[in-house]
Amino acid sequence: MRVLGTLDRYVLRQWLTTFLLATLGIPAVSILIRFADFYGRLADKGVPTRDIFLGFGLLYPSQLALLFPAGVLFATVFTLNAMGRHSELTAAKAGGISFYRLIAPMLVLATLAVPANFALQEVAAVSTARQRVLHKEKADPNDQVRYMFAFQEENGWSWAAKELRRGEGLLRTVLLESPPDTLGRHWAIAADSARWSDSLARWTLIGGAAHLVSDSGTTTLAFREMRVPVLVQPPGALMDAWSRAEEMRAPELAAYLERLRRSGTRPGMLAVDLPLKYAIPVACLVIALFGAPLAVTTPRAGAALGLAIALGTTLIYLTGTQIMKAVGGRELVDPTVAAWAMNGVFLAVAVVLMARVRS
Repeated sequence: MRVLGTLDRYVLRQWLTTFLLATLGIPAVSILIRFADFYGRLADKGVPTRDIFLGFGLLYPSQLALLFPAGVLFATVFTLNAMGRHSELTAAKAGGISFYRLIAPMLVLATLAVPANFALQEVAAVSTARQRVLHKEKADPNDQVRYMFAFQEENGWSWAAKELRRGEGLLRTVLLESPPDTLGRHWAIAADSARWSDSLARWTLIGGAAHLVSDSGTTTLAFREMRVPVLVQPPGALMDAWSRAEEMRAPELAAYLERLRRSGTRPGMLAVDLPLKYAIPVACLVIALFGAPLAVTTPRAGAALGLAIALGTTLIYLTGTQIMKAVGGRELVDPTVAAWAMNGVFLAVAVVLMARVRS
């Protein structure tokens, strides 16, 4: 049999049609419901009409990313359910095509959906953050100011600043101190201000002096501008506002959790959110494996059964994920285990169901 025979092309066409309708349509309905519920409240808050509509548009990628696995499940279940009702499954088996060979194209597409869903999550993080600003759910990051704070790097350097203006990329009254070297010497640096450069990805100290302190005395070097390799944290990373996981991409969330760890702050459910950014895309493949054998248990059942299977599985997965997220956030189980628990449960059941399918 050719790699893409007539039956393969037929299955792929049916699967992709259902997948696109479900994946694009369900989030759109969710956004419309949310729009109907919140439009009046947002208008009462003084949000301009243009920002209301644009904000809901920016919310679409996050809903799309969340329901992406559900779209894969709907496509798998409805494709096989329709083939069962029209005796196409029976005809395929009679032609010597096993169930596993039949669903192979679907599983390939479900596998490709994994990186696509992850990439969509990263885009959704940026759009969600902007949506919250437009709907006045949070302050514009460019308007954020932080006063009197200190920061310690992993290499032992510590520094403090009197004021940070995120939008301007400006630090005022900056003090830095290095750890002692093998001879007991250390640097103490004071600057009037510091400017952030996106092109250099670091801060430039402006107007100050560097003091090399040792047992034999202190050597002072005045400077107009100086770059210190330790000052590489961007302005957004230095804000102390508690951020939401859905507003951060995976690398940003990992860096944020590391800063919380170094400051001694317990991350709570944020510790589960990081592995969830990888677990949820993988669910595209897991629940496809789970839904395929379920869809052929009663091959002549109506579309209502396929809908019930898809909705029920989606509800169980999302509810179970939220429960495990709360459990992991309380550190009752390891956050990584909590994030991947539902994938593990569905995969185990899928293996059992696959083994029982009459191929």
